[in-house]
Amino acid sequence: MFSRILLAYDGSDGAKLALEKALELASQMKSKLFVLSVGRIPEYAGSISEIEEAKYQAQKYYSKMLNEVSERAKEKGIDVETIIRYGKPGDVIVDVANEIGADLIVIGIKKHHPLRRRLLGATADKVVDFANCSVLVVR
Repeated sequence: MFSRILLAYDGSDGAKLALEKALELASQMKSKLFVLSVGRIPEYAGSISEIEEAKYQAQKYYSKMLNEVSERAKEKGIDVETIIRYGKPGDVIVDVANEIGADLIVIGIKKHHPLRRRLLGATADKVVDFANCSVLVVR
């Protein structure tokens, strides 16, 4: 049913729950699993070197985490590919899902106060609103 699954992964508790569900689904359906981490770049950077430093730090942080996720998937016999991109998470997740032709996006959620969520918008809400494929939100 789902041959290409995109997991949005940031290492949070919600993402770890989503990882377990994505591994389970990918294993059962013999799906390819894409694991995406999105590094945030300062919106109002003072210089290009500040942006480059933010990218370097995100690459360093997420590479280690994604290698661990990749090893877990491979141990379960799952075909896995890891991706690191930069930008606003909701936008990047939807863009990458379109690029890879994802059938399903799996995303965990962080609990926010309802007022904060309404003002800032949650990543999961943005993904659900704009994705062109099914979205599984893991609580």
